Amino acid sequence: MTEPQKPKKYYVRFSQPADEAKILEFYDLNGHKNVRKREATLLRDRIEEGAVVFIEDEQGKIVASSITYPHKVKDSDGVEHVKWQEIGSTRVVLNGYAGLFDAMVTMQVLRAFLVEPPEDRFVARMHTAPVQNMAMKLGWRAHTPTQELMDSQKKSVDINDQSTAAPDINWYQAGVESLPVMASWMMKALDNPVLENKKTGEKIELDFTRSSFFNMFEAEIRNLSGKNFGTPDTPDMTKGVQGQRDKWLKNFFR
Repeated sequence: MTEPQKPKKYYVRFSQPADEAKILEFYDLNGHKNVRKREATLLRDRIEEGAVVFIEDEQGKIVASSITYPHKVKDSDGVEHVKWQEIGSTRVVLNGYAGLFDAMVTMQVLRAFLVEPPEDRFVARMHTAPVQNMAMKLGWRAHTPTQELMDSQKKSVDINDQSTAAPDINWYQAGVESLPVMASWMMKALDNPVLENKKTGEKIELDFTRSSFFNMFEAEIRNLSGKNFGTPDTPDMTKGVQGQRDKWLKNFFR
């Protein structure tokens, strides 16, 4: 009797400086009308800082990628602070596997929450109903952006690839209420990493061993998945992510 074929592995990890060429090539070869090109210096900085999460096959070929962009404002003393972290440039070319989008968005948010949280909240522009619905299941909700946020996001986009859509539509936000939702999804993915293509029945396995993130923070993420910071449907817009992160960590490390 023939043994069933093992699912092909795809590795999920964050960027290192040596990944610059292949990440840039991935976006050059896989342009999409809903994925704006970003300013070149910013893009290279994000790669170097480890703020790009991508999924690659065993040979290192990227099949999906997403990037976290900080948006800053100046306080009364002229000092810049990261007020929002934008989950952007999300592109998946390995189609048909529900869970790839979830893996990238969740990893980005959890990493930023733990190591570089925004003062206010996480934001993203999502232009299609399927993407919006996937995000809603992870705790994201529709958002009306401030002019500051729209201006900052526009500056991050390549001047030759500015969107023609109204700048205040298709925005979504995730505050502290959404963090346990995403942490819970992450724990389920770690415990059961096999995804199935509903059209073909083919299965793949997400492997997180190439990223040190979960080796370092799995205990914190498991703890976060059991918390209740309120419902994403009625977020407290006065509570910033950074302040809540600091409070949670103090209690966690008692």
